[in-house]
Amino acid sequence: MTVAQQLEDVRAQELEWTPTEIAELCESVSRAPSVHNSRPWTLTLHRRTAVLRENPAALMDHDPQGRDQRISCGAALMNLVLAVRDLGWRAHVEFGATSGLVSAVVSAGEPAEPSPREQRWARSIPQRHSHREPFSRRPVPELLREKIRDAAAGPRCGGRWVGSAAEAVEVARMLSRSAHAFHADTGYTRELTGWATPEGRKLQRASGDLRGLAAVGLTALTTHLPDEHVLARLLREESVLLVGTRGDRAVDHVHAGQAVERAWLEATSAGLSVSMMTQPLHMREVRTALAESLGTSLIPQAIMRFGYPAEG
Repeated sequence: MTVAQQLEDVRAQELEWTPTEIAELCESVSRAPSVHNSRPWTLTLHRRTAVLRENPAALMDHDPQGRDQRISCGAALMNLVLAVRDLGWRAHVEFGATSGLVSAVVSAGEPAEPSPREQRWARSIPQRHSHREPFSRRPVPELLREKIRDAAAGPRCGGRWVGSAAEAVEVARMLSRSAHAFHADTGYTRELTGWATPEGRKLQRASGDLRGLAAVGLTALTTHLPDEHVLARLLREESVLLVGTRGDRAVDHVHAGQAVERAWLEATSAGLSVSMMTQPLHMREVRTALAESLGTSLIPQAIMRFGYPAEG
């Protein structure tokens, strides 16, 4: 083999992901939160690019507009970008769409060390999980709340904490309205009981035992729905963040998913537990009323609960 051929082989290898890099990219994406743990995406690795594509809709009764599916893809994209950065490369992202399904191409650029915050978020990916149990009464420090809200901020998206008692009452009213609508939705209930994955069956069983705010975030036929007064009290006691976007297009939903994952990882790195609700926001009138009652121009896409796990 000539020197020129050897150099060409070296260049070709430099243009490919290594097995170690492939393992980290795939693992990080697989750990992203997704609607009913359905992982509605495909990941393709080629040369120094990673392509994340939205799969065709699988949860038509739960998510007829595909909003949750695209939010899930956004969370997976955030993990993918963090993995590329953690491997020591700049991450260039380009969005696209084919037949109404969104995609994102992440290209590894020149070598660049990740920031301390990116490193912290990347380390938190394996620890991130959904916490549907009650939180302790220990309040989340205001400085940490600011860090979480700052993490959610991004292009055309951001976060808004539910603050005053009046806001809590209005949000409780909207959540209760949505929960009762889903409680009576036989199509959604059929889809819920049809979850075939082990995690799906676990969620199906858990939905009947949920209490408090978690109950209005995953409502099924057997779910016990708390009244509005209880919901309002919990909203005042817990740290509840409304994540929204400036627009309501498919790419905005992806941005919302990225914002959700950044806030989630920031909280996880600080020892907080987190859960997310999107089901109540499937109703357009609920999204509109929440934006109006909170005085925000953001279109609500997700509701996130933050707190410390209850002891025992």
